[in-house]
Amino acid sequence: METAFFQFETVAELGSIRKASEQLHISPSSVSRQIQKLEYTYGVELLVRQSQGVRLTPAGELILRYVKGRNKELQRLRAEIDALKNLESGHVIVYTVEGMIGGLLPRALARFGRHHPNITYQVMVAGTDGVMRAVAEDRCDIGISFQPFPRADIDTLLSLRQPVMAVMSRHHPLAGKQELTLGEARDQPVGLPDRSFGIRQLVDHVVKSEQLALNIRLETNSIDMMRQFALQDMGIVFLPAFSFERELASGELIGVPVKSTVLTLSTTEVCKRAEVELSPAARRLVDYIRQVADEFVGVA
Repeated sequence: METAFFQFETVAELGSIRKASEQLHISPSSVSRQIQKLEYTYGVELLVRQSQGVRLTPAGELILRYVKGRNKELQRLRAEIDALKNLESGHVIVYTVEGMIGGLLPRALARFGRHHPNITYQVMVAGTDGVMRAVAEDRCDIGISFQPFPRADIDTLLSLRQPVMAVMSRHHPLAGKQELTLGEARDQPVGLPDRSFGIRQLVDHVVKSEQLALNIRLETNSIDMMRQFALQDMGIVFLPAFSFERELASGELIGVPVKSTVLTLSTTEVCKRAEVELSPAARRLVDYIRQVADEFVGVA
């Protein structure tokens, strides 16, 4: 039908089957067959053939109006797609673990926003498990999760190395150490996130494998509460550097590396639902997250 509509529109604009055939470089009989195809489909005559050409019947006028309207809609669709390609408009939904809003993600969004001011974004905070569910259920464009379990229905776009550190105030008795083990921290009050967090799952794994018992004073679903626990010198928490970079830069908090392969090799994963293509806007945001992460590693 696409060919029939196109040739019918050409005939209507030129007022002649012969002129349309010359412009389209096909025989007049081929053009006539396409017109007849439309007339058969709709059961009405579309053209009145005259000695000087053709004129449209009322039904032909309706068909022409439809074809022109559809062409305008297609042009509008192409313009909207081009706008997305050029990042003139769009909307990106991000699900992220809370630690990423401590500096890295806001910096990436700020840079992204300066270059693409017409793109809007929505940021939702959840634990590692919640982020992965949102990605798998296609409730977001990208997810940022700490040390998630691999899933066949989720693709990793970026893997950012984020060793988990023992974090404490600068006044803490262990703040001067260059490195420590979890065993050295077991007599100190400890703050941990709940078990929906990737950080907690890693720490629990190390505690179990080393047969330790930590003095857990605080359990929370808030990374900010963990930062406050350390800032107020209530004890030690375990966080990747991205989660407390402002306090690290100011010297308010100290991050001491932990002797543990599991905690040293931990990563933050930027991911998407498998078999779903990222929009141009989401793809560009991932690029900015990569840039900001690389700069942070370079400074660190």
